[in-house]
Amino acid sequence: MALIFAVTFCVIWQRDRTRTSNLALGLGWLMLSCAMLISQLSPAHLGRVLVAITHVPYTLAAVGLCSGILLRVGVTPPIRAFLGIGVAGLLTMMLTQSIGESIKADLLITNITSGVMMVMTTQSFAQTGKRDGIERFMLVTLILVTAQFFIRPVLAFMFDDTIAAEQYRESAYYMTLAWLFGFGSVLFGLAQLAASVKDQINALHRRNATDDLSGLLARGEFEVQVAEALSRATSKGVSVSLIIGDIDHFKKINDIWGHQVGDHAIAGFGAMIGRTIRACDIAGRVGGEEFCVLVWDVDEGNSMGLAERLRKNANLLEIEGGSLDVRLTASFGVALRDGDESYRSLFARADKALYEAKSGGRDRVASSASAVEAHQDASPAPTGTQHAA
Repeated sequence: MALIFAVTFCVIWQRDRTRTSNLALGLGWLMLSCAMLISQLSPAHLGRVLVAITHVPYTLAAVGLCSGILLRVGVTPPIRAFLGIGVAGLLTMMLTQSIGESIKADLLITNITSGVMMVMTTQSFAQTGKRDGIERFMLVTLILVTAQFFIRPVLAFMFDDTIAAEQYRESAYYMTLAWLFGFGSVLFGLAQLAASVKDQINALHRRNATDDLSGLLARGEFEVQVAEALSRATSKGVSVSLIIGDIDHFKKINDIWGHQVGDHAIAGFGAMIGRTIRACDIAGRVGGEEFCVLVWDVDEGNSMGLAERLRKNANLLEIEGGSLDVRLTASFGVALRDGDESYRSLFARADKALYEAKSGGRDRVASSASAVEAHQDASPAPTGTQHAA
């Protein structure tokens, strides 16, 4: 079973080598399987020497498994401390073997060595605050596995008061070890595997949700998150606004400097938006060179100010293009949400404001209110009024 988990995590790591946690878990399970094989296949007459020999792969297994668990949740594992605990356990075991004849001290030392590392890992994992179903399952499993390192030897020794080294494998302790370790390994491995699968699914969702070129949300995910935000805004009575930005003359950039420069322009423009907005705002790429930002808890004046900062920052962007000096300008339309207005209606008003900014000469910001006024000023007077005049 340990070998199956080792192969599984190594295969998962081969598919995505950026996740070193899976490699650490794979190596940990490999060391655990080696320790079990040595314990099962070595001659019984080795007795206490066998416990000392298997202490090394068991310790390395604990280091690998604990490191993999911590790396997965973004915690740097204290590998030096883990190895120091393992070396201290081995030296202590060598000392007890030189001055005593009971194997019980050896078994306690090898269990406490792994148990201390598991305590450190469980504590660090619990402090990350991750509490969805998979993470709770992982935390409970960690607690159970950690506890058994301290409880199992005590319970087993209650049934075997003395364990002769030569009869170690026939003892109640060894039978308890085999059953609990087998059951615990399956539970522990399944928890880690479930967490790894969840990470893979989340990574796939993030890849699908993010526009590769701009680094902002893709249109579909942007609209999903905006719909949720508008619902929250309605229930909390928070005002929001929508900003639509469009790079001016983008087709000419592609035609004159090439599509590679155009891609750099999209990437630079998206990164600029990401740096400028707040964490509570939502930004996405909704078209070829069109970007959209839902601004949370602002009035129209603040939204116009943000759009103006975006416009000025766009002018300052340095686009990669070899020796070419490519400068961008962009136009922006702003619309403040009216009551519980829908996203489609809000987008249409912001888009109309963007059209007014483009029509007014580009490289400028227009609000939906000014767009309505401009439309009204451009409309012909009613027939009756003309006749009266």
